[in-house]
Amino acid sequence: MRDLYLRFADADEMRTQLIAAGFMDDKEQGGLYHPDISLDVIGIIAVPTEIKNPEAENEIIKYVNEPGYHANLRVTDDSLELASLDAFAVFPDNPNRVWA
Repeated sequence: MRDLYLRFADADEMRTQLIAAGFMDDKEQGGLYHPDISLDVIGIIAVPTEIKNPEAENEIIKYVNEPGYHANLRVTDDSLELASLDAFAVFPDNPNRVWA
């Protein structure tokens, strides 16, 4: 089992690349499906950059978007060849979401 953290330019690129890597477009459910890979679409990640007086009722928080459109994969079949996704792999120190 292995986990992959991926970053694409946008949702369309994610869909195109995942279908090219073997995902099926499940039109009934409205998503992508692969029998040996779990997909967690994160999308755009917004991170706080400035917090003023967090104890105040009118707390000011500014956010900035991380570049790209993000998705996590949990691959249960280690023999799967996913080299086509290598160009989209990222290696975050503190992932926004992880598999439990």
